[in-house]
Amino acid sequence: MSDPSPQLPEGEASTSMCRPKSFMASTARRRRRERRFRRYLSAGRLVRAQALLQRHPGLDVDAGQPPPLHRACARHDAPALCLLLRLGADPAHQDRHGDTALHAAARQGPDAYTDFFLPLLSRCPSAMGIKNKDGETPGQILGWGPPWDSAEEEEENEASKEWEWRQKLQGELEDEWQEVIGRFEDDTQEPESFSAWSDRMAREHAQKRQREAAGPCRPPRAEGPGRSWQQQEEEQRLFRERAQAKERELRDSRESRARGVGEAQGIRAGPGAERPRDPGRSSLWRFGDVPWPCPGGGDPEAMAAALVARGPPLEEQGALRRYLRVQQVRWHPDRFLQRFRSQIETQELGRVMGTVTALSQALNRHAEALK
Repeated sequence: MSDPSPQLPEGEASTSMCRPKSFMASTARRRRRERRFRRYLSAGRLVRAQALLQRHPGLDVDAGQPPPLHRACARHDAPALCLLLRLGADPAHQDRHGDTALHAAARQGPDAYTDFFLPLLSRCPSAMGIKNKDGETPGQILGWGPPWDSAEEEEENEASKEWEWRQKLQGELEDEWQEVIGRFEDDTQEPESFSAWSDRMAREHAQKRQREAAGPCRPPRAEGPGRSWQQQEEEQRLFRERAQAKERELRDSRESRARGVGEAQGIRAGPGAERPRDPGRSSLWRFGDVPWPCPGGGDPEAMAAALVARGPPLEEQGALRRYLRVQQVRWHPDRFLQRFRSQIETQELGRVMGTVTALSQALNRHAEALK
């Protein structure tokens, strides 16, 4: 009977049998050269070891048990250690017990710290966190306490920095929120027109005159040490003068408007009627008609000082800041122009807006001085 197994050609059979043999031969040669490399290191023949590795660059400098770095630390062979690190030896390479070269250097005592431990640590800091099979790190062998885990320390530092940054951000957001609320708290209601403001001022003045006529009243106490009785009396006098001026202007404006409507309808006034002084300005403001903080306008710095004097005392910093924010919004040039552009004569608009801008800048300087 013939053999049923397939027969390979003679050339292919010889090739398949030669390949494993050549591979095994090359592996055996490489291992012999690695053993020779370790013998050169042990004998102190560092030049021969370096020349061997240059002729055969594929050799594993970490091969062997224990590895060459461990042997150099155990023999206190500093030149061999430096050569191995220069040739690319890995300080994190572990032996069969799980020890790295740092473990071996740490076991040599304090004498080996400078020449062996520090060069290995500078080459591979992450090896400090590697544990052997007994669960020890190089730092524990040196007596440094708990295992050195640089990653955990970095995470803790980053967490603390992030917490501090969040606290700072929260404080800044709270300050900005308070400032924005104080700045725009006047925007929650409709802007008061000049006519409504004039009527309100007239009513308040009439009520005050009625109270004064009913009997003498005791002047209010000073709000703070910086506000004297003379200042309060001066402010009350300015308030009365301004209210009277606004009341006269309101009365003249109403009479002028009524006369203008009568003339438009063809109704002539009687012989005893008084002619208006200036029919063209019956419904538009000139510079003196603007409700300035001081009657008739004046120096913007003086008007800003008058507004500050009417607010809370300097000791109450928070209340004074809120009061100044309201005034800054009220006298802001854009806000003022949006509200009163249609009520100001075109010839007076440039002069009025220049004074409003200067007053707004003066109020900003007062607010900055409180910070």
